[in-house]
Amino acid sequence: MMLASLRRAPFQIVSLLALALGAFGGGCQSSSSETPQKGPGYTECGDVTCSPGQHCEQPSVSICEEGCLTDENCPTQQICDPNASTFRQCIGSSTTNPPPDSLAACKAACDHFQTCGLAADETAKCRTDCEGLTEDQRAAIANCGDTACSSLPSCLGVQCVSTNDCQNDQSCVGFTCLDGA
Repeated sequence: MMLASLRRAPFQIVSLLALALGAFGGGCQSSSSETPQKGPGYTECGDVTCSPGQHCEQPSVSICEEGCLTDENCPTQQICDPNASTFRQCIGSSTTNPPPDSLAACKAACDHFQTCGLAADETAKCRTDCEGLTEDQRAAIANCGDTACSSLPSCLGVQCVSTNDCQNDQSCVGFTCLDGA
Protein backbone atom coordinates (compact mmCIF):
# COMPACT_ATOMS: atom_id res chain seq x y z
CA MET A 1 0.00 0.00 0.00
CA MET A 2 2.80 2.40 0.87
CA LEU A 3 4.64 1.47 -2.35
CA ALA A 4 1.57 2.23 -4.51
CA SER A 5 1.10 5.69 -2.98
CA LEU A 6 4.79 6.50 -3.57
CA ARG A 7 4.43 5.61 -7.26
CA ARG A 8 1.47 8.00 -7.64
CA ALA A 9 3.25 10.84 -5.81
CA PRO A 10 5.15 12.14 -8.86
CA PHE A 11 1.92 12.20 -10.90
CA GLN A 12 0.11 14.05 -8.09
CA ILE A 13 2.95 16.59 -7.81
CA VAL A 14 2.92 17.20 -11.57
CA SER A 15 -0.89 17.58 -11.50
CA LEU A 16 -0.68 19.99 -8.56
CA LEU A 17 2.00 22.01 -10.36
CA ALA A 18 -0.14 22.20 -13.53
CA LEU A 19 -3.15 23.38 -11.51
CA ALA A 20 -1.04 25.99 -9.71
CA LEU A 21 0.33 27.33 -12.99
CA GLY A 22 -3.19 27.55 -14.37
CA ALA A 23 -4.48 29.34 -11.28
CA PHE A 24 -1.71 31.93 -11.44
CA GLY A 25 -1.97 32.52 -15.15
CA GLY A 26 1.15 30.53 -16.00
CA GLY A 27 -0.57 29.18 -19.08
CA CYS A 28 -1.70 32.57 -20.39
CA GLN A 29 0.47 34.42 -22.77
CA SER A 30 -0.10 38.08 -23.46
CA SER A 31 1.67 39.57 -26.36
CA SER A 32 3.60 42.62 -25.32
CA SER A 33 2.61 44.44 -28.47
CA GLU A 34 0.25 42.36 -30.56
CA THR A 35 -0.66 38.90 -31.77
CA PRO A 36 0.63 38.87 -35.37
CA GLN A 37 -2.67 37.94 -37.01
CA LYS A 38 -4.97 39.83 -34.65
CA GLY A 39 -3.41 43.05 -33.35
CA PRO A 40 -2.83 44.67 -29.94
CA GLY A 41 -4.83 43.55 -26.90
CA TYR A 42 -5.39 39.93 -27.97
CA THR A 43 -4.31 37.32 -25.41
CA GLU A 44 -3.56 33.66 -26.09
CA CYS A 45 -5.53 31.41 -23.73
CA GLY A 46 -5.03 27.69 -24.16
CA ASP A 47 -6.60 26.82 -27.52
CA VAL A 48 -8.36 30.18 -28.01
CA THR A 49 -7.44 33.84 -28.30
CA CYS A 50 -9.13 36.34 -25.99
CA SER A 51 -10.28 39.61 -27.57
CA PRO A 52 -9.10 43.03 -26.38
CA GLY A 53 -10.86 43.88 -23.12
CA GLN A 54 -10.79 40.23 -22.00
CA HIS A 55 -8.24 38.24 -20.02
CA CYS A 56 -7.39 34.55 -19.86
CA GLU A 57 -9.16 33.21 -16.77
CA GLN A 58 -8.42 29.50 -17.14
CA PRO A 59 -5.92 28.51 -19.82
CA SER A 60 -6.28 24.79 -19.11
CA VAL A 61 -9.87 24.90 -20.39
CA SER A 62 -9.48 27.97 -22.67
CA ILE A 63 -11.81 30.35 -20.80
CA CYS A 64 -11.69 34.08 -21.50
CA GLU A 65 -13.42 36.47 -19.10
CA GLU A 66 -14.52 40.07 -19.59
CA GLY A 67 -12.24 42.66 -18.04
CA CYS A 68 -8.50 43.23 -18.08
CA LEU A 69 -5.69 42.34 -15.72
CA THR A 70 -2.96 44.43 -17.36
CA ASP A 71 -2.61 47.01 -20.12
CA GLU A 72 -1.59 44.17 -22.46
CA ASN A 73 -5.24 43.04 -22.46
CA CYS A 74 -6.34 46.39 -23.92
CA PRO A 75 -6.41 47.76 -27.45
CA THR A 76 -3.99 50.44 -28.61
CA GLN A 77 -4.39 53.82 -26.88
CA GLN A 78 -6.19 52.24 -23.89
CA ILE A 79 -5.07 51.13 -20.44
CA CYS A 80 -6.48 48.78 -17.83
CA ASP A 81 -8.30 51.05 -15.36
CA PRO A 82 -5.93 51.35 -12.38
CA ASN A 83 -8.62 52.88 -10.15
CA ALA A 84 -11.19 50.09 -10.44
CA SER A 85 -11.61 48.21 -7.19
CA THR A 86 -13.21 45.05 -8.55
CA PHE A 87 -14.09 44.75 -12.25
CA ARG A 88 -11.29 46.29 -14.30
CA GLN A 89 -11.97 47.43 -17.83
CA CYS A 90 -10.00 49.08 -20.59
CA ILE A 91 -10.36 52.84 -20.67
CA GLY A 92 -8.93 55.64 -22.77
CA SER A 93 -5.39 56.41 -21.75
CA SER A 94 -5.31 58.71 -18.73
CA THR A 95 -1.89 59.90 -19.60
CA THR A 96 -1.06 62.08 -22.54
CA ASN A 97 2.32 62.00 -24.08
CA PRO A 98 3.88 65.41 -24.44
CA PRO A 99 3.84 66.57 -28.03
CA PRO A 100 7.09 66.11 -29.94
CA ASP A 101 7.84 69.81 -29.45
CA SER A 102 6.54 70.53 -25.96
CA LEU A 103 7.98 74.06 -25.98
CA ALA A 104 5.98 74.98 -29.10
CA ALA A 105 2.84 73.38 -27.62
CA CYS A 106 3.29 75.30 -24.37
CA LYS A 107 3.69 78.60 -26.23
CA ALA A 108 0.67 77.81 -28.44
CA ALA A 109 -1.36 77.23 -25.27
CA CYS A 110 -0.30 80.69 -24.01
CA ASP A 111 -1.59 82.17 -27.28
CA HIS A 112 -4.92 80.37 -26.71
CA PHE A 113 -5.07 81.86 -23.21
CA GLN A 114 -4.86 85.31 -24.79
CA THR A 115 -7.94 84.54 -26.91
CA CYS A 116 -9.64 83.76 -23.60
CA GLY A 117 -8.80 87.20 -22.20
CA LEU A 118 -5.26 86.89 -20.84
CA ALA A 119 -3.58 90.29 -21.22
CA ALA A 120 -0.91 90.60 -23.93
CA ASP A 121 1.87 91.22 -21.38
CA GLU A 122 0.79 88.14 -19.40
CA THR A 123 0.75 86.11 -22.63
CA ALA A 124 4.31 87.23 -23.40
CA LYS A 125 5.36 86.26 -19.86
CA CYS A 126 3.63 82.89 -20.23
CA ARG A 127 5.52 82.22 -23.50
CA THR A 128 8.83 83.18 -21.86
CA ASP A 129 8.06 81.06 -18.79
CA CYS A 130 7.55 78.00 -21.03
CA GLU A 131 11.27 78.04 -21.79
CA GLY A 132 12.20 77.47 -18.13
CA LEU A 133 9.65 74.73 -17.42
CA THR A 134 10.24 70.98 -17.26
CA GLU A 135 8.69 68.67 -19.89
CA ASP A 136 5.91 67.72 -17.42
CA GLN A 137 5.15 71.35 -16.61
CA ARG A 138 5.05 72.23 -20.31
CA ALA A 139 2.72 69.29 -20.93
CA ALA A 140 0.40 70.48 -18.13
CA ILE A 141 0.17 73.93 -19.71
CA ALA A 142 -0.22 72.47 -23.22
CA ASN A 143 -3.04 70.18 -22.02
CA CYS A 144 -5.08 73.32 -21.25
CA GLY A 145 -4.35 74.77 -24.70
CA ASP A 146 -7.59 73.63 -26.28
CA THR A 147 -9.79 74.00 -23.20
CA ALA A 148 -12.94 76.10 -23.51
CA CYS A 149 -12.36 79.60 -22.16
CA SER A 150 -14.98 79.13 -19.44
CA SER A 151 -13.12 76.05 -18.12
CA LEU A 152 -9.62 77.47 -18.46
CA PRO A 153 -9.19 78.74 -14.85
CA SER A 154 -10.16 75.31 -13.52
CA CYS A 155 -7.75 73.56 -15.91
CA LEU A 156 -4.90 75.85 -14.87
CA GLY A 157 -5.78 75.69 -11.17
CA VAL A 158 -6.34 79.45 -10.83
CA GLN A 159 -9.36 81.57 -9.95
CA CYS A 160 -9.33 83.67 -13.13
CA VAL A 161 -7.48 84.35 -16.36
CA SER A 162 -9.29 87.59 -17.13
CA THR A 163 -11.83 89.89 -15.46
CA ASN A 164 -14.50 88.05 -17.47
CA ASP A 165 -13.95 85.09 -15.12
CA CYS A 166 -14.78 87.19 -12.04
CA GLN A 167 -18.22 88.03 -10.65
CA ASN A 168 -19.83 91.42 -10.08
CA ASP A 169 -17.34 94.31 -10.07
CA GLN A 170 -14.28 92.20 -9.31
CA SER A 171 -11.08 92.35 -11.34
CA CYS A 172 -8.64 89.57 -12.13
CA VAL A 173 -5.28 90.48 -10.57
CA GLY A 174 -2.53 87.86 -10.45
CA PHE A 175 -5.07 85.15 -11.42
CA THR A 176 -7.23 86.00 -8.38
CA CYS A 177 -10.57 87.87 -8.40
CA LEU A 178 -10.32 90.98 -6.20
CA ASP A 179 -12.88 93.62 -5.22
CA GLY A 180 -12.27 97.21 -6.32
CA ALA A 181 -8.94 96.58 -8.01
